[in-house]
Amino acid sequence: MYLAAVAVGLSAIGLVVAAGACGYAIAHATGDRRLLAGMLAGFLVVFGAAAAVVGSAAYTRLNTFAVVTVPDQSTVGVNQSAVPQPAEDAWLHVAIDRGTLTGPGLEGVWTIKESNFTTRGTKRDIQAFASGRGDMLNLEFRAPSNGELRAGMFDGAERAPFVTGKSPGLEIDFDGHGCNKLIGRFQIKTLTWTVAKTVAEMDVLFVQYCEGAPPAMRGELWFTTEIGIHKTPPSATSGVAF
Repeated sequence: MYLAAVAVGLSAIGLVVAAGACGYAIAHATGDRRLLAGMLAGFLVVFGAAAAVVGSAAYTRLNTFAVVTVPDQSTVGVNQSAVPQPAEDAWLHVAIDRGTLTGPGLEGVWTIKESNFTTRGTKRDIQAFASGRGDMLNLEFRAPSNGELRAGMFDGAERAPFVTGKSPGLEIDFDGHGCNKLIGRFQIKTLTWTVAKTVAEMDVLFVQYCEGAPPAMRGELWFTTEIGIHKTPPSATSGVAF
Protein backbone atom coordinates (compact mmCIF):
# COMPACT_ATOMS: atom_id res chain seq x y z
CA MET A 1 0.00 0.00 0.00
CA TYR A 2 2.78 2.45 0.88
CA LEU A 3 4.67 1.64 -2.33
CA ALA A 4 1.54 2.27 -4.38
CA ALA A 5 1.05 5.64 -2.72
CA VAL A 6 4.69 6.58 -3.43
CA ALA A 7 4.33 5.54 -7.07
CA VAL A 8 1.19 7.65 -7.48
CA GLY A 9 2.84 10.61 -5.76
CA LEU A 10 5.93 10.45 -7.94
CA SER A 11 3.76 10.19 -11.06
CA ALA A 12 1.82 13.31 -10.03
CA ILE A 13 5.02 15.24 -9.37
CA GLY A 14 6.41 14.11 -12.72
CA LEU A 15 3.21 15.19 -14.44
CA VAL A 16 3.36 18.66 -12.85
CA VAL A 17 7.03 19.06 -13.77
CA ALA A 18 6.32 17.93 -17.33
CA ALA A 19 3.42 20.35 -17.60
CA GLY A 20 5.65 23.18 -16.39
CA ALA A 21 8.34 22.25 -18.87
CA CYS A 22 5.81 22.18 -21.68
CA GLY A 23 4.51 25.60 -20.68
CA TYR A 24 8.02 26.99 -20.63
CA ALA A 25 8.77 25.47 -24.04
CA ILE A 26 5.61 26.94 -25.58
CA ALA A 27 6.27 30.38 -24.09
CA HIS A 28 9.77 30.53 -25.53
CA ALA A 29 9.07 28.82 -28.84
CA THR A 30 10.01 30.78 -31.99
CA GLY A 31 8.05 28.71 -34.48
CA ASP A 32 4.44 27.54 -34.73
CA ARG A 33 3.32 27.44 -31.11
CA ARG A 34 0.00 25.71 -31.89
CA LEU A 35 1.73 22.68 -33.34
CA LEU A 36 4.13 22.55 -30.42
CA ALA A 37 1.26 22.93 -27.94
CA GLY A 38 -0.63 20.07 -29.58
CA MET A 39 2.40 17.82 -29.48
CA LEU A 40 3.14 18.62 -25.84
CA ALA A 41 -0.51 18.18 -24.87
CA GLY A 42 -0.48 14.74 -26.46
CA PHE A 43 2.70 13.92 -24.58
CA LEU A 44 1.12 14.97 -21.27
CA VAL A 45 -1.97 12.86 -21.96
CA VAL A 46 0.14 9.80 -22.75
CA PHE A 47 2.38 10.40 -19.73
CA GLY A 48 -0.63 10.83 -17.43
CA ALA A 49 -2.33 7.70 -18.75
CA ALA A 50 0.84 5.66 -18.32
CA ALA A 51 1.26 6.90 -14.76
CA ALA A 52 -2.34 5.99 -13.96
CA VAL A 53 -1.90 2.49 -15.39
CA VAL A 54 1.34 1.89 -13.46
CA GLY A 55 -0.13 3.19 -10.22
CA SER A 56 -3.27 1.09 -10.60
CA ALA A 57 -1.26 -2.05 -11.37
CA ALA A 58 1.01 -1.48 -8.38
CA TYR A 59 -1.95 -0.94 -6.07
CA THR A 60 -3.75 -4.04 -7.34
CA ARG A 61 -0.69 -6.26 -6.96
CA LEU A 62 0.19 -5.01 -3.50
CA ASN A 63 -3.41 -5.20 -2.35
CA THR A 64 -3.60 -8.80 -3.58
CA PHE A 65 -0.55 -9.79 -1.56
CA ALA A 66 -1.75 -7.87 1.45
CA VAL A 67 -4.92 -9.95 1.79
CA VAL A 68 -4.22 -12.67 4.35
CA THR A 69 -6.76 -15.39 5.07
CA VAL A 70 -6.74 -16.21 8.77
CA PRO A 71 -7.90 -19.78 9.47
CA ASP A 72 -10.59 -20.49 12.01
CA GLN A 73 -8.63 -20.86 15.25
CA SER A 74 -11.42 -22.96 16.78
CA THR A 75 -10.48 -25.88 14.51
CA VAL A 76 -6.77 -25.41 13.83
CA GLY A 77 -4.67 -28.16 15.38
CA VAL A 78 -7.59 -29.64 17.28
CA ASN A 79 -7.65 -33.41 17.42
CA GLN A 80 -11.04 -34.45 18.72
CA SER A 81 -9.68 -37.73 20.08
CA ALA A 82 -7.32 -35.75 22.34
CA VAL A 83 -10.05 -33.53 23.80
CA PRO A 84 -11.61 -35.00 26.99
CA GLN A 85 -15.25 -35.92 26.34
CA PRO A 86 -17.66 -35.80 29.31
CA ALA A 87 -19.72 -38.91 29.92
CA GLU A 88 -23.50 -38.66 29.73
CA ASP A 89 -23.81 -41.70 32.00
CA ALA A 90 -21.15 -43.82 33.70
CA TRP A 91 -20.13 -45.93 36.65
CA LEU A 92 -16.96 -47.55 37.96
CA HIS A 93 -16.89 -50.60 40.24
CA VAL A 94 -13.54 -51.24 41.94
CA ALA A 95 -12.42 -53.94 44.40
CA ILE A 96 -8.90 -53.56 45.78
CA ASP A 97 -7.33 -56.36 47.83
CA ARG A 98 -5.64 -55.61 51.13
CA GLY A 99 -1.98 -54.88 50.61
CA THR A 100 -2.15 -53.07 47.25
CA LEU A 101 -2.52 -49.36 46.47
CA THR A 102 -4.91 -48.41 49.28
CA GLY A 103 -3.27 -50.67 51.91
CA PRO A 104 -6.29 -51.85 53.91
CA GLY A 105 -8.32 -52.69 50.82
CA LEU A 106 -11.45 -51.14 49.39
CA GLU A 107 -14.57 -51.91 47.38
CA GLY A 108 -16.89 -49.27 45.99
CA VAL A 109 -18.94 -47.95 43.10
CA TRP A 110 -18.64 -44.46 41.66
CA THR A 111 -21.54 -43.24 39.50
CA ILE A 112 -22.37 -40.22 37.39
CA LYS A 113 -24.64 -38.99 40.19
CA GLU A 114 -21.79 -37.93 42.47
CA SER A 115 -18.70 -38.20 40.24
CA ASN A 116 -17.32 -36.68 37.07
CA PHE A 117 -16.34 -38.99 34.21
CA THR A 118 -14.41 -38.03 31.09
CA THR A 119 -12.63 -39.99 28.37
CA ARG A 120 -10.30 -39.44 25.44
CA GLY A 121 -8.33 -41.58 23.05
CA THR A 122 -8.19 -43.51 19.80
CA LYS A 123 -8.61 -47.08 18.65
CA ARG A 124 -5.08 -47.67 19.90
CA ASP A 125 -5.26 -46.09 23.35
CA ILE A 126 -8.22 -45.05 25.53
CA GLN A 127 -7.98 -43.12 28.78
CA ALA A 128 -10.78 -42.52 31.28
CA PHE A 129 -10.91 -40.30 34.35
CA ALA A 130 -13.28 -40.49 37.31
CA SER A 131 -13.37 -38.13 40.26
CA GLY A 132 -15.88 -38.04 43.09
CA ARG A 133 -16.42 -38.89 46.73
CA GLY A 134 -12.99 -37.41 47.40
CA ASP A 135 -11.26 -39.91 45.11
CA MET A 136 -9.60 -39.69 41.71
CA LEU A 137 -9.04 -42.64 39.40
CA ASN A 138 -7.15 -42.66 36.11
CA LEU A 139 -7.56 -45.64 33.78
CA GLU A 140 -5.73 -46.44 30.55
CA PHE A 141 -6.26 -49.29 28.10
CA ARG A 142 -3.78 -49.69 25.26
CA ALA A 143 -3.88 -52.03 22.29
CA PRO A 144 -0.92 -54.23 21.37
CA SER A 145 1.49 -52.60 18.96
CA ASN A 146 0.17 -54.79 16.14
CA GLY A 147 -3.55 -54.23 16.73
CA GLU A 148 -6.44 -52.02 17.84
CA LEU A 149 -8.80 -51.95 20.78
CA ARG A 150 -11.97 -53.96 20.16
CA ALA A 151 -14.40 -56.21 21.98
CA GLY A 152 -12.43 -59.17 23.34
CA MET A 153 -9.81 -60.32 25.85
CA PHE A 154 -6.39 -58.70 26.20
CA ASP A 155 -4.04 -60.90 28.25
CA GLY A 156 -0.50 -60.33 29.45
CA ALA A 157 -0.91 -56.58 29.84
CA GLU A 158 2.05 -54.46 30.91
CA ARG A 159 2.08 -50.96 32.34
CA ALA A 160 0.56 -48.89 29.54
CA PRO A 161 3.15 -46.10 29.16
CA PHE A 162 6.03 -48.59 29.19
CA VAL A 163 4.99 -51.60 27.12
CA THR A 164 8.06 -53.48 25.89
CA GLY A 165 6.71 -55.23 22.81
CA LYS A 166 3.46 -56.51 21.38
CA SER A 167 1.75 -56.79 24.77
CA PRO A 168 -1.37 -54.72 25.51
CA GLY A 169 -1.09 -51.89 28.02
CA LEU A 170 -3.03 -51.32 31.24
CA GLU A 171 -2.74 -48.82 34.07
CA ILE A 172 -5.16 -47.99 36.90
CA ASP A 173 -4.11 -45.25 39.34
CA PHE A 174 -6.07 -44.61 42.52
CA ASP A 175 -5.68 -41.22 44.25
CA GLY A 176 -2.19 -40.84 42.79
CA HIS A 177 -1.10 -44.36 43.75
CA GLY A 178 -0.11 -46.79 41.02
CA CYS A 179 2.24 -49.62 40.15
CA ASN A 180 5.89 -49.23 39.18
CA LYS A 181 5.56 -52.51 37.31
CA LEU A 182 2.39 -54.47 36.73
CA ILE A 183 0.91 -57.43 35.00
CA GLY A 184 -2.77 -57.79 34.25
CA ARG A 185 -5.45 -58.28 31.67
CA PHE A 186 -8.65 -56.61 30.54
CA GLN A 187 -11.75 -57.64 28.64
CA ILE A 188 -13.63 -55.15 26.52
CA LYS A 189 -17.28 -56.17 26.51
CA THR A 190 -18.58 -53.21 24.51
CA LEU A 191 -16.78 -50.56 22.46
CA THR A 192 -18.47 -48.24 19.95
CA TRP A 193 -17.42 -44.97 18.34
CA THR A 194 -19.04 -41.69 17.31
CA VAL A 195 -18.81 -40.19 13.82
CA ALA A 196 -16.19 -37.83 15.26
CA LYS A 197 -14.07 -40.90 16.14
CA THR A 198 -14.48 -40.45 19.89
CA VAL A 199 -15.72 -43.19 22.19
CA ALA A 200 -19.51 -43.53 22.21
CA GLU A 201 -19.76 -46.41 24.71
CA MET A 202 -17.29 -48.66 26.50
CA ASP A 203 -17.71 -51.51 28.99
CA VAL A 204 -14.44 -53.04 30.20
CA LEU A 205 -13.40 -55.45 32.96
CA PHE A 206 -9.85 -55.31 34.30
CA VAL A 207 -7.44 -56.78 36.86
CA GLN A 208 -3.90 -55.65 37.65
CA TYR A 209 -1.18 -56.89 40.00
CA CYS A 210 1.49 -54.52 41.25
CA GLU A 211 5.17 -55.53 41.44
CA GLY A 212 4.28 -59.17 40.79
CA ALA A 213 2.57 -59.55 44.17
CA PRO A 214 -0.66 -61.57 44.65
CA PRO A 215 -2.96 -58.73 45.87
CA ALA A 216 -5.03 -57.48 42.95
CA MET A 217 -7.11 -54.53 41.89
CA ARG A 218 -10.19 -55.60 39.96
CA GLY A 219 -12.91 -53.51 38.45
CA GLU A 220 -15.38 -52.72 35.73
CA LEU A 221 -15.82 -49.41 33.96
CA TRP A 222 -18.85 -48.50 31.90
CA PHE A 223 -19.53 -45.14 30.33
CA THR A 224 -21.26 -43.53 27.39
CA THR A 225 -20.98 -40.11 25.78
CA GLU A 226 -24.33 -40.59 24.00
CA ILE A 227 -27.65 -39.35 25.38
CA GLY A 228 -30.33 -41.89 26.24
CA ILE A 229 -28.10 -44.92 26.99
CA HIS A 230 -28.12 -46.39 30.49
CA LYS A 231 -26.73 -49.44 32.27
CA THR A 232 -27.65 -50.14 35.88
CA PRO A 233 -24.58 -50.05 38.14
CA PRO A 234 -23.80 -53.00 40.43
CA SER A 235 -23.99 -52.79 44.21
CA ALA A 236 -20.84 -51.81 46.05
CA THR A 237 -20.58 -55.22 47.73
CA SER A 238 -21.35 -57.46 44.76
CA GLY A 239 -17.72 -58.23 43.96
CA VAL A 240 -16.07 -58.03 40.56
CA ALA A 241 -16.45 -61.24 38.57
CA PHE A 242 -13.18 -61.25 36.62
